[in-house]
Amino acid sequence: MAKYSDEQKAAVLAALLTGQSVSSIAREYNMPKGTVSAWKNRGVTKKATQKRADDIGELLISYLKSNLATLEKQSGFFGDQDWLRKQNASEAAVLHGVMTDKAVRLLEALSKNNAADDTAS
Repeated sequence: MAKYSDEQKAAVLAALLTGQSVSSIAREYNMPKGTVSAWKNRGVTKKATQKRADDIGELLISYLKSNLATLEKQSGFFGDQDWLRKQNASEAAVLHGVMTDKAVRLLEALSKNNAADDTAS
């Protein structure tokens, strides 16, 4: 059984995470395809990919919370007639529209992901 250094393993796993094929990685690192495939199938890359997805999900949730809190504050200003009269209406409308659209799109994406998770369960 061949022994591989931690550096070799890390390089192979990094290549797998970037989506390179098992065959190309085996050629590049001069190792059997079976070894690369076994490492891939052990789920090491799946765990790392899931961790990365979880991290991104947390960032999206944080962004969405911040965005919705900002929209809530904006709606308060938009209800203040004195403040509203001082604003360029088209710029305020564009800002509010863009932020609302982004929040809705994120909610839709989260909803689709949750529906897909429910279907997979």
